[in-house]
Amino acid sequence: MKLKEMDKLTAHFDRYFEQKNEHVLHPIVDNGYHIDVLLYEPTEKYPFWKLVTMGASDYKMPKIPNTIGRRNEYVMFVDADEDLHDKSVMSWYHAKLTMIASYAKFYNTHITYAHSFEWENEDPEDEMIAAFIEFPQVVPDVDVLHCRTGAFKTVACLQVVLLNKDDLNRLMKIGPQAFSAYLYPENGCERHFISERRRSEKF
Repeated sequence: MKLKEMDKLTAHFDRYFEQKNEHVLHPIVDNGYHIDVLLYEPTEKYPFWKLVTMGASDYKMPKIPNTIGRRNEYVMFVDADEDLHDKSVMSWYHAKLTMIASYAKFYNTHITYAHSFEWENEDPEDEMIAAFIEFPQVVPDVDVLHCRTGAFKTVACLQVVLLNKDDLNRLMKIGPQAFSAYLYPENGCERHFISERRRSEKF
């Protein structure tokens, strides 16, 4: 990703998260597809961690009808009780997010809203086995969804929600539209869009 594109993407999320980014995480292993991650601290308005990929949109996905774009960056909202300044904790979320952000390129496919996929974990203690792709609805301005990073380059900014087996079963039972409503209910009383390593009663 070019420096000007990075600056525009960072400014985009600085604006919508209403805070200045001060942490950029670089990949530990560069597999030729360089994806950085912007880290935003919890705030009063958005009381959870915000992780944003920067570089996934270098891959132009195959064209399909009725899509919101062919270049994606991904956002993950993480429980504020997680200490993302702890390297081992941060590395777990970083690995999950960059794995998901790399999926479209390495499988030569198109990822967009309401898609989901699962994987096998090497660690049997790892509860999260799947992800659902959502709109970042917690930000009230719908313009957060698209970021123009160049004259001919617009990026779709999609949310990743990590799922355990029970969450995945719920998704398969009720379907993606109803599951999206479950993540972001209209009454706003219970929000289930936060990603966790182990599902707590908050979800």
